This record gives sequence, C-alpha cells and structure tokens, in this order.
Amino acid sequence: MPHHSVAPSPEPGRLFRPWVLTLAVLALCLGVTVMAWRIALQNQAQRDLARLNRFVSRTELGLQNRLGRYEDITRGAQGFFAEESSTPLSVEKWRTYVNGLDLPHRHPGLTSLAFIARVSPQELDAFMVARPQLTGRYHLPSADPLPLRNPGQDGDHLIIELCEPGERSVRGLGLDVGTSRTQRMTAERARDTGQPVLSSLVYFSQPTGREDAVVLNVPVYRGTPETVEERRLALRGWISAGILIRPLIEDVLRGEDQGIALEVVDPLPVQGPQWLYATPDWPKGANSDVVRALDVGGRGWQIRYAVKPSFYQAEGRNQPLFLLLAGLAVSFSLAAVVWSLSGTRRRALELARAMNVSLDEALQRNRSHLASTPLAVIETDASFCISEWNAAAERIFGYAKEAVLGQDPRLLIPPEGQAEVGPRREALLQSGTGTRLSMENLTCTGQRIRCDWYNAALRDEQGRFIGAIFLADDVTDRRRVEDALRQAQKLESLGVLAGGIAHDFNNLLTAIMGNTEVALDRIPDDPALRNALQRIEATSQRGSDLARQLLAYAGKAHFSVRPLDLNAILLEMGDLLSVSISKKVRIQTDLQPDLPPVDADSAQFQQVVMNLVINASEAIGDHPGTVTLRTRGLRYERAELGAAFPGQVLEPGPYVRLEVEDDGCGMDAETIGRIFDPFFTTKFTGRGLGLSAMLGIVRGHRAGLRVESSPGKGTTFILLFPASESPLAPPAPEPQSRQVASGTVLVVDDEAIIRDLARNALENAGFKVVEAQDGLDAVERFAAQAESIDLVLLDMTMPRMGGAEAFRLIRERSPRVKVLLTSGYTQKESLESLVDLPPNGFLQKPFRVRDLIAKVRDLLQQEG
Repeated sequence: MPHHSVAPSPEPGRLFRPWVLTLAVLALCLGVTVMAWRIALQNQAQRDLARLNRFVSRTELGLQNRLGRYEDITRGAQGFFAEESSTPLSVEKWRTYVNGLDLPHRHPGLTSLAFIARVSPQELDAFMVARPQLTGRYHLPSADPLPLRNPGQDGDHLIIELCEPGERSVRGLGLDVGTSRTQRMTAERARDTGQPVLSSLVYFSQPTGREDAVVLNVPVYRGTPETVEERRLALRGWISAGILIRPLIEDVLRGEDQGIALEVVDPLPVQGPQWLYATPDWPKGANSDVVRALDVGGRGWQIRYAVKPSFYQAEGRNQPLFLLLAGLAVSFSLAAVVWSLSGTRRRALELARAMNVSLDEALQRNRSHLASTPLAVIETDASFCISEWNAAAERIFGYAKEAVLGQDPRLLIPPEGQAEVGPRREALLQSGTGTRLSMENLTCTGQRIRCDWYNAALRDEQGRFIGAIFLADDVTDRRRVEDALRQAQKLESLGVLAGGIAHDFNNLLTAIMGNTEVALDRIPDDPALRNALQRIEATSQRGSDLARQLLAYAGKAHFSVRPLDLNAILLEMGDLLSVSISKKVRIQTDLQPDLPPVDADSAQFQQVVMNLVINASEAIGDHPGTVTLRTRGLRYERAELGAAFPGQVLEPGPYVRLEVEDDGCGMDAETIGRIFDPFFTTKFTGRGLGLSAMLGIVRGHRAGLRVESSPGKGTTFILLFPASESPLAPPAPEPQSRQVASGTVLVVDDEAIIRDLARNALENAGFKVVEAQDGLDAVERFAAQAESIDLVLLDMTMPRMGGAEAFRLIRERSPRVKVLLTSGYTQKESLESLVDLPPNGFLQKPFRVRDLIAKVRDLLQQEG
C-alpha cells in the first residue's frame, strides 16, 4: 500500500502569536468601547427627551387642572341666578360666596369673579341708580389689544354689576366691558353657544400697573333655552372670571427649574398671534424645541418650550465620558491580560464570543428602530431588488412584505414616470449625500398618492455599491389642503384687484353716461349725431355691465337678498335656458319637492345657473347630450364639509345642494385648477369673466363650490347654499309716485368732470348747486352755508378726507340735512364703516342723470 504522509498540524503558538492576539483583542475592545460610548450618548439623548416630555406633561396638566378649576368655579356661581327675580342680587351674598372660595390663596391666578349684566342704552341710567354699589362708578376700559369702541356702539352695554374679592376688584364695578371688542366677542360667543368661552389677551388695570389677563365667561339664562335665538332672548348676563396670566403660569411652574424655558401664545385672535407669557430666561434667538396645543374654554393656546444650557448640567450626564474612559482602561487592561495569558486559547475564544453577543444585541436594537419608524423603509441589493420592506411600507403602499421581496421598487411608479427611473438611479449612484424628491406613486389597489422620498446609496468599506435605501413619507392629505389654501389665497388677491378696477372704471363711466344723456336731450333734430351718442351710451352700458361682473368676481356685488325657492326659479328659467344652448342638448331636472328656501339674490342666482348651463352645453359641443339640474336638501356636519369642500369656510347645518351635471368632454386636474381665473377659457377666444364672476357671486352668498370632472366623463358643478330660516318673501309693493321737490345741493366729488355733470343736471332740474372738491372742502363749505343747504351729494373715496369722515362731521353739525352717498363700490362695501350712522340714500356709480335727479327729489320730499 502506498504510504500517505500526513502534514503536521501547526502549533498553537505559531497560529496565535502573543502580539497578534493582543492587538486583535485590543482593537475589538476599543471598537466595543466606542460603540458602547455612542449607545450611551443615544441613551442620554433619550433620557433628555424623556425629561423634557415629563416637564411638558406636568406643565400642561397643571394648566389644564387650574383652568378647569376656574371653569368649575365660574359654573358654580351660576346657582346664584337660578331663580327668576327682577331684584338685583345682594352684594353681601355675592361677597360672602366669593370670600368663601379664598381665591387669593387657593387660586392665585383667579383675580376676580364678577357678574356682567346686559343693559340697553335706554335702561342704563335706571340700572345704575337701582344698584347703590354702582353709583358714580360707570367707566370704560383704558386699553384693549383691539381698538376700543364707543359706549353702546355695538348694541347693549355690558356692565360689571358685581365683582369680588378685595379692593382691587371693586375698581371693576361699573366698568362697561362692551366697549372692549375682545371681551364683547367672547361674551357674545358664550351667549350663542351656551358654553364657557375664554377670551384672547385683555389688559387689567391694577394698582401696580397694567397686567396681561384673559377672561372666562359663562352665560346665565332664564330657563333652559336650546337654540341660538332662544339663548339671546333668555340671556340674563354672564359670570366672568378674570385670570391674570403671569400669576397663573408662575403658580404652575413653582418649583420647576429644570433648565427649560417656555412661552404661551394665543395663535388665533382677530389681530394675529399674541404672546401671553414668556419666562424671563427664554434663550435669546432660540427656536422652540417642543410646541404643544392646549384647548380650554373653546380657545387653543400654543405652549412652546426651549431647552436652556443649564438643562445639560443635570446629574449623570457625564456617564458617557466615564463609560468611554472606563472602556479605554478596560481595553488596555484586557490587552495586557491577554498578552500575559496568550497561551490560554480557550479564554480568548470565550471573550470573543461574549463580544459577538453584544454586537448581535446592538444589531437587533437597530432592526427594532427600523420596524417602529413611521416612514416607509425599502432596502435593495446592488441590482435594485427589494431585500427589506418594513411595516410602514406595507401600510402606505398596501403590499405585503412577502409579495415584494426580490422585485424592483419601480412597481410603485406610475407608467408616465417610468422613464425617469434610470436617470434618478444614476444620480443616486453619483451622489455622496443621497437624493430627495417628491412624486406620485401607486398603491397595490392602483390608487395614486403623493410621497416625499429620501434616498441614499449603501457602500462597503472599499466604497463599492452594495445596495440602496429608500425612505418614503405619504404627504397626500397635507398637499391637498395646501393646494386648496393656495387657490383660495390666489382668488382672494385677484378679487381685491378686480374690485379696485371696477371702482375707478365706474367713476369714468359715470361721466361718460351722464354727459351722453345730457347731449341726447339737447340734440333732438340731428339723427346722425343722435345715433352716434346712442351708440356711446349703449357701449358705456356694456362697460357698466363689465364693472358689475368685476364686482361680482370680487365678491362685492350688490345683492338683493331674500328667501327664494330655487326649484321655482329653475322652472321659470326653463324656456330661457332652452333657447340659450344648442338644439342637440336636452335639459332635464331632478328637483326635490318641498325644498327649503335659501337667502339669495334672484338675478345673481339666475346668472350663476345661466353660466353653468351654457358652459355645460359648450362642453357637450355638436353632439347630442344632456344637462341635468338637480336639487337636494341636506344637513352637513363639520367633518363632512371639511372633506367635501376643503379650504372653504362653511358652518355645519342645513343646506340646499344644486348640481349642474353634463355628459360632455370633461376636464383634467390642471384645467379645473384654472377655470375660475379671469378670462381663462378652453376655447380659441375668451368671452369675459364667465366662471370667475360666478365664483364671486357664490362667495358673496357664503355658499360652497366643488367641481368633479375627468376627461371624457363629463363635469358636475356642486353648489352648497345655506338653508334660510325665514319663510319665502312676499312680492314687493308697487312704487308710488312722488311730488317734485326743490332745494340747494352741495355736490362733493374729487373728479371735476363728475362735479360738472351733477351741477349741470341739477341746475337744469331747478336745484341750486354748491361744489366741493374733497371731504375737507365739503366740511368747510357746509360750515359756512349750513342753513341754506338741504342735501349733500357726497362721494365716498376722495383725497385729504374721505366721504365717511366728512359725512360724520356734517351730521354732527346739522343732523337734519339729507345726505346722498355715491361710490364706484357697492352699497354694502361702501357703508361698512357707517353701520351706526346710515345715510339717507345711496347711488352707485355709474348712474344716469335722470336717476340722480329722481333720487334727489325723493330725498328732499321726505320728511324729517
């Protein structure tokens, strides 16, 4: 037999030389030390976050508990007013009750508990006399974040009838908080909802100076009203709790000094966000580390927290450094032991095995983080085949992990985006920091969603590409809301521009139409010239119609609003609609019987329907088709309105829904986003404001609008009108003829051509005319000739002094004089600043000369 020699096995000492093994152990120990040090840093960061969260939770819980107790105290005080009585509440009983609460010691932030009575202007004097504690104490707030109003300007007075405890609260007796817009809005909201309502920032005058505060109001009713109207009629007053912000929050923070500063912000007042409180040591220029919302009394506060440098000086924060130093010491000590015991192979192997266990545990922790992240995490190998697919990816895209392992992630990309896959992967391979992009993706059901992607290449120690990792965040809902908000802001800005253009345009048209009318009256024997002037007048009238469309688009059109039956209007328009569209298009109706009425302008509503039906007919084109008009009475909740009409301010309640549906060519998403832009059209030439003017009418009626369409499947316009609480209006009475009147008219306008037109027209009609070129000139001329002037024709928009200010000064000097206001804006827009002092009449530009003369005669004929 042949002899096979066996190679001798190497000696252990040759395989494990002392310095090789020692260096290997030292390197491994150092690696473990560094990993442990980094893990300790991560744990310290988690402990810091937990400390911050505990502080945040304690602070929010403390604020909620205290404000909740204040609300309970305020509700409890309602028992004093449970019985019906016309006798004022005893001051002594109220003082005894409030003193029993021991507010200064048990509730430091609750500075006062008061009862606010609603008093009409006619009853104010009797009310003050009947309550001895109010004698000589009527006064007004000294300051308010919003401009203070005049007493009684907004209706009834709101008088503090009772106020305790202590001398500083007695100063509040007789205070008319109705002149504070902040407190009045809070009181009226509490009155209408029947719930406690917390105000935005108000100022309390204290012996030590002005202090920031909020007010919690609870309404007191006679009986138990259920509707808003019943609550307004049954209102007896309010229990009002004055809360000083600084003592309240400092009481919550007592004993809390953990290196965390905070500030409290009220983000939703009328005048914009208000800072209610900030700790004195808020880090200069620091951003908020945590922002939380706190809802109390129907108001949402933001509490912002910032970490101060002292936060990082807590006990135990040197643990990572100690761990690193200890690890280094252990590493070198262990290397020395291995060097001295290098012959003990078993111990070295056991030590290495123990270290491998620690590494496996660290890897397991990393995988746990991967499973709990809310982002979709997709890992691929070097061939871009999926090797990892976490739970968030299953939730977002709908594919189970087993179904996608080994597949290319391009299955998530729509067909039109497949061509971009190659260039994006090349960019990923070339990038050193990864790539970011936002794109549409497909779920397993074919649904399209919008995702933000964060992509990075994975490389080994030699820099070779071994795979990629993709992180995805589903932002579909957020983008939908942002798009709706941007569209609303764009339409609002265009509306402001359109309103300004219409105002100036109406001034020009007034002069053109008025002088044309005068010329027509003076050349009856020249047919050619008369025809030319009539064409000028007709063209000017078309310009006036365009200006009205601009005001409609701006949402400032003049509406003659009354309760209407939309079904009746649609039926009356049947013949008009039929002759306005193609003969091949059929109009059918699906009208719900007994439809609730809506508050709307009949002419404007007919314009909306006509625009929608004509657009639907043109979308059908030369093919046979159907336009369906459908009405329904429905009730919507807030969540339903937010989902169906995003970005539109609609209150929950009953609505009348109008649908105009066609089976025409339809529209894509890009077209839908532009159909309400002025002069936008899908035809060869534009035809005016069209749907943009219709949108202004819809907004002016506080209605909702949604468009549903897709190419080839037709279009449906859905309009949502609030149902009216009033019955259908009776027909208007026939106008009665008036007698001719005469007098002296002061004509005030900054446009000389309009002054000349009005002067000539009025003088030809038998009136005497005095002119003024602006509001200041008008006040001076009226002061000089007040006894002889019977009527003032006053423009609203002028330099130096506007019409509203001049009107008030004229009325102060002579309440008897008649005032006829005129403006290129609508009556509603022009008289917003004069709700407390209405004029005798209003004439919108452009106006005809005959209309001006008739209006002046009517006003001068009226008595008073």
